Amino acid sequence: MPEARVYVCPVCGAFAREGERQCGHCRAALATLRCGYCFELSFPGDLHCRGCGQELGLHPVPEQSGLGCPDCKVPLHAYQASAGELLACEACGGQMVPHTLLRALVEQREALGRAVPSPMATPRGNPLSDPVRYRPCPSCAQLMNRKNFGGTSGVVVDVCSLHGTFFDAGELPRVLDFVRRGGLAKANAALAAQASSSQRAPSTRFPPARESVGPTLLEDLAGIVGFLVDVLARK
Repeated sequence: MPEARVYVCPVCGAFAREGERQCGHCRAALATLRCGYCFELSFPGDLHCRGCGQELGLHPVPEQSGLGCPDCKVPLHAYQASAGELLACEACGGQMVPHTLLRALVEQREALGRAVPSPMATPRGNPLSDPVRYRPCPSCAQLMNRKNFGGTSGVVVDVCSLHGTFFDAGELPRVLDFVRRGGLAKANAALAAQASSSQRAPSTRFPPARESVGPTLLEDLAGIVGFLVDVLARK
């Protein structure tokens, strides 16, 4: 299983593990540069996004969303994109991605994966070993459903059928990397093959019931004999 990446605090030089938002020694903010493509945070001085690999350009400007993080309850910042509005928590790193925006990000990574194929990476650990927590959707407050993204990614996300998918810190880049390496395409192909196989499977059919037949010859003869006996008895 791949180990988590280790970073260095740009202020005091202390080591910090992937996903940590602040330095545990000097409390300085670690990842402060937000990518305009996947909205993941990278370290100052990085030239490329640590999440999707895109070149870091202008820092997207957040707006107040008026909604709270479903995990740590602090206000969520809204980042506008052409396909939707991403909500990000600056405290815990969680991200609420609307369905339209996630679909656009997935399509981008699928196209990149077809252009530059990469082998599948080994999933990090067993997602079923993590504690189960059901979070409310920031928009409608309904409890979201937990799903293993793509069935085989090993990333368990929280999904609201109306408003989108909530990713913990670092999960969106892992999902997009899973997509880029062809994991989602393989999962969808397996589901399609399974559905096609079930449609082609022979169904259990019972033989048709035998049609009823008319009186047999013996029954006809018995009727004639009975008629003759009745006639003779009258004479």
